[in-house]
This record gives sequence, structure tokens and C-alpha cells, in this order.
Amino acid sequence: MLAVCGASGNLGGRTLRHLVERVDASRVVALSRTPDRVPEVGAETRVADFSDPEGLVRAFDGVERLLIISLDAITGRVPKHANAIDAAAKAGVGHVIYTSVARAGEPGNPVGVVPDHRDTERLLASSGLTFTALRFNVWPEMLTYLGIAQRAVAAGRLPGNAGDGRVGYITRDDSAAVAAAVLADGGCEGQLLEVTGPAAVREADIAEALTEATGRRVRHEPVTDEEMPTRLTALGMPAPLAEAWTEAGIARREGWFDVMTHAAERLTGRRPTSIAEFFAAERATLLAT
Repeated sequence: MLAVCGASGNLGGRTLRHLVERVDASRVVALSRTPDRVPEVGAETRVADFSDPEGLVRAFDGVERLLIISLDAITGRVPKHANAIDAAAKAGVGHVIYTSVARAGEPGNPVGVVPDHRDTERLLASSGLTFTALRFNVWPEMLTYLGIAQRAVAAGRLPGNAGDGRVGYITRDDSAAVAAAVLADGGCEGQLLEVTGPAAVREADIAEALTEATGRRVRHEPVTDEEMPTRLTALGMPAPLAEAWTEAGIARREGWFDVMTHAAERLTGRRPTSIAEFFAAERATLLAT
């Protein structure tokens, strides 16, 4: 059996859909705290709560390959990941696939979520389980979810403090397709796999892609770290978010997301979505502000 944790979530649901395109749905188990919200794809559903270690062992029974999607919680994430890893070992899961982030194991990585992912990867390495860490780069959906792209289109300028720092943006759907491929086909055992889109792009490239997608001129506006929060709040971004995005800009400038691999295309057999293609598909959203 092939199992997807977090199957009622955005990434989990997409992974399920890609998975049943590769294997018969009778081989698939959808795991969730809220199984009634799991997409209907013909798979078996089971309750799985990372706060319930004994229940997880039952949920993982008979599972050959298991996808553990990292929790969104800002605090208390690693102990719950540990519960899932321990349960997988007790249930005899053959291969665990974990959704991590870019360059999670590298010392000095300043990105706020990295310590949790690094600790989880270490737990997997010491568990005795066969595992793969899928180190996904940044989802471009973050640019629309946070309203950064829409505000840039409305204002005609994209302020940025990342300089020439590049990001290997990979869409959530492409990430799901990669996870489904490893679940379905196996392989990549023991690998800490950096997974990116087709190119690592600069903020200037994002401004150009926004211009092309919307027909509205968007100019990249380089600013200092000190100026960045003020420029963002002037565009309507809440102050805490502006501070966080400024910190992320420093990490981008320092090259922490400047990764480009062909893993996504090699594993899925399809070319991942470019930033220009992503924005073209989001044109209505970009012009709604």
C-alpha cells in the first residue's frame, strides 16, 4: 500500500490525484485528521493524527511507502514528526518520503523553518527507516498568497532587497507530482533531494514575468534592507509580514535558494512549470487588485 499523510490538505490532495494517475486507487491509502475532507479519488481513507502515536501505528499498518507531509504548525512540529517516524518504524513501513525545504541540512542556513526540517531529517536518518527527503524550493504560490505579486502589478513596481539572488521556484502542483512519482515508483532511497523548477530566477525576472502575464508594466525596484519594510507597507502589506519578507529577501540575496536541478523532470517525465507560465495561469488573480 502507498499512503499519503495530510491527504485533506492542499499538497496532500494534489499528491493523491497524481498518485492515482500512476497506480490503481486500490493501492492507495489517504491519511488525515479529517478524512471526510479528503478528495474522492477511490482510495481508502484512514484517520491519522500526529498527536496520537498509537493511532498512527494502526493507520500505517500494511503501508509499503509513506509520504509524511511536514506540518504547518510554527511550534511543536518536530515532536509530532517524531511521532509519525516512530509509528512508521513500529508499523514496518518500507520507505518514508518526507517533504523538506531547500538546503535544510546546511549549517548557517538562516531561513526560519529550516531547523525543524533539519531536525526531522536527522530523526529519519537515526530511525533505521529507508527514507527520502524531498527538499522543495519555494512555491511561487507564496507570491500570490501573500499578495506580493498582486500589489506589484497594481503599483507598477516590485520592491526587493534580494539583489541578484535567485530562487528555484517550483509550483505546489509540480511538487505534488514529484511526491507521487517517488511514492509510486520507489527509488531515491537515502537521498536528500533538492527539487526545483526549470530555472533559478531573480526578482527582476519576476517583474518581467508579471509584465508579460498581465500586460501591465511592472518595474523591479532595488531597495536596501532598511527601506524594504516601509516600501512594502506603503503597498498595503501588514508590518509583520513586511518584516518577514524582508528577512526572506536577505536569505535570497545570500544564495540560500539559488538551486536548480532536473530532479522534477527526471522523476515525473514532464517539464516543471516556469515562473512565466505560473503567472500566466494566475492572470485573473494578478489583475483583481
